[in-house]
Amino acid sequence: MTFKSGLKIFSVIIGAVALTALGIDAADSLNGRGGSLLSQLGGSERQSECAVGMVPVNGGTIRCIDAYENSASAECVRSNPENALDTKENLEDKNCIPESVPDTKPWRFITRDQAVLACAKVGKRLPNNAEWYAGALGTPDTENSPKCNISSGDLHDSKTTECISSAGAYDMVGNIWEWVRDDVVDGTYSGRKLPETGYIAQVDSEGVAVVSAPAESDLFNGDYFWSNMSGAYGMMRGGFYGSKSDAGIYTTHAYTLPTSAGAAIGFRCVQ
Repeated sequence: MTFKSGLKIFSVIIGAVALTALGIDAADSLNGRGGSLLSQLGGSERQSECAVGMVPVNGGTIRCIDAYENSASAECVRSNPENALDTKENLEDKNCIPESVPDTKPWRFITRDQAVLACAKVGKRLPNNAEWYAGALGTPDTENSPKCNISSGDLHDSKTTECISSAGAYDMVGNIWEWVRDDVVDGTYSGRKLPETGYIAQVDSEGVAVVSAPAESDLFNGDYFWSNMSGAYGMMRGGFYGSKSDAGIYTTHAYTLPTSAGAAIGFRCVQ
């Protein structure tokens, strides 16, 4: 066999492999399965797209979400802020950044706008409702669930055992409320009127209440919704260490001033 004919055979083989891979990829796409044989042959993994401390989210408008509630880095003047001014001092320090790391005290006493700035300092952003919900799906959300910190009455370090979403994000339910970047003005959110405060009976595609009721709904695990028909407010998700059975992936507080900064309010970021 000449070198020229051998090269031709090799090229045909490579072409056949590529066509087979493309055929499998097309079939996978039609069947709704994720992943690509070509990307696998190239050693590409979705996890590698995420920064350290983040996990990939399937679908939606984000690729990655912080695996843990953010804490203040070791370089921060205030390692455990106790008010919004402590947080302001941290954010004014160029060496102080938010970190998504396990077994640390979450950064609390932070306003919504401060959380937006904190995420921006590390090239990320605060999630909106849809993004937060996508990252939270699969987190245990049952009445009196022992897996999430919803009834202890006290803050836990990040990474509560077994309180983990399908994406791999910890503490999306309980421990601390988490800011999202949506606004509510006079009871209107995303162009529609929100229901009154009550137990959640129906949600939209972002996990936000469309209908509320005076009694718990088993379909929504007794999750609760807070609203006010007048005023301008921010939104928080998930519940905190004292929410008990009211906490959950549908639980939304749409009655919080964006300037609020409390002992049970924190954040995480997305990309």
